[in-house]
Amino acid sequence: MKHGALAVFARASSLSLLCLCSTVTAAQEKQSADEGGAPAPPVPVIVIEKPKPGAEMPAPPPHFTPATPRQAEQTPQFPGGDAALRAYLGKNLQYPAKALQDEVQGAVVVDFDVDVDGTIQNILIVRDIGGGCGDEAKRLVQKMPRWQPGRQGGEAVKASYRLSIYFVLTQ
Repeated sequence: MKHGALAVFARASSLSLLCLCSTVTAAQEKQSADEGGAPAPPVPVIVIEKPKPGAEMPAPPPHFTPATPRQAEQTPQFPGGDAALRAYLGKNLQYPAKALQDEVQGAVVVDFDVDVDGTIQNILIVRDIGGGCGDEAKRLVQKMPRWQPGRQGGEAVKASYRLSIYFVLTQ
């Protein structure tokens, strides 16, 4: 039984994420007003500034594994395209019990490589929201069928891919 809804965005820009947060906040305020309650508090927006020229960059954490540096002209694709990817995730996602209990919601960001034969390798959870959602996102990616590999100059190449999986509870 599924107790939550799921939205999937691949390579989402920060602007689209900001728009999504604004849309969710507006919907929450309307729902709270309809129920006669006080409006929900606004979703906080975090602004990350570019480092100043000449500023020293901090070292990455010791467990950091950089993604494959090679990006393809044509990105890897889930068999059947984005609609099939959304259907796969919607059908196979199991909202973790701990996340349900703690009402954990948000985006888990997963980086992985798609090899020349379409197999998925080097799965890395870039952002975890807790409650077991990161483990569930990793499980979903591990169980995916072979992808169509990225292409460079007409040849299949290994390429990295970033996927955001949104865990959203519904009433």
